[in-house]
Amino acid sequence: MAALAPQRLTALVLAVAALAVCAPAGAMTTQEAYAAIPHRRTTFEATASKLPADKSASLQRLFEYTDRGVVLRVQGMAAQRNGDAREVKRVLESYDALITEVRGAPFAPEVVPARDQVAEALALQRRFLASRPAGLTFVRNQLASTPEVSQASGKLHGAYGVLMRAFPGESQKHKQSFYDHLCALDFL
Repeated sequence: MAALAPQRLTALVLAVAALAVCAPAGAMTTQEAYAAIPHRRTTFEATASKLPADKSASLQRLFEYTDRGVVLRVQGMAAQRNGDAREVKRVLESYDALITEVRGAPFAPEVVPARDQVAEALALQRRFLASRPAGLTFVRNQLASTPEVSQASGKLHGAYGVLMRAFPGESQKHKQSFYDHLCALDFL
């Protein structure tokens, strides 16, 4: 979850601006959100996992939630940048619903610590978006110095560590999926 290069940050700002103009509220797909960041999306395929079904299903469910978080991240950034208070409100309510869902969903015991850190990261990201003034521009140095953003990033790094320790035998593709899902959710 490396820092955004200046070119990548510029691409992110332009992509978010373009999506904000052409996509109706709430209508963004996961693919559009990943393209807006831009970030590679390596899917986790439960059927290709060597893990027992309950563990692979838990991981797949976790990454479905992180994908929804990526969409909210991009939508929230666009709404803030555009000063769209109604869309910001909708995104914040969607964060609330997602956080509640994540916290209440059943997961295999090995995935629970990662799930908890993802839920905490989402709550911190929500708090960050809620506390910012309309028309906010997202500058990397400012993001990195914001406690909610840096703490959320730390939670996502922690979730990645949990998954890597809990599932060392997963394929390289699935380990890349762990990274891609959690990194795409990270504001940094």
